[in-house]
Parts: sequence; C-alpha cells; structure tokens
Amino acid sequence: MQPRESAPLWVGLTFVLMIVGTVMYVTGYFIVEDVLTFFK
Repeated sequence: MQPRESAPLWVGLTFVLMIVGTVMYVTGYFIVEDVLTFFK
C-alpha cells in the first residue's frame, strides 16, 4: 500500500463526484422549474 500514489486517485474521485452531483442538482432544478411552468 502506497498512499502517495492512491491519494490523488481519491482526490480526483471526490472532485468528480462533487462536480457530477452539482451538475445533476442544477439540471434537476431547472427541469423541475420548466415542468412547473409548463403545467401552470
């Protein structure tokens, strides 16, 4: 086990998960807004 090589992998995975979660949250919010305005 060499933490020096595995640490950047975990940092990259954390950033990727945060970015994907933010993008999904923003797109989901806009989709809900569009659906609500469409049904009004």
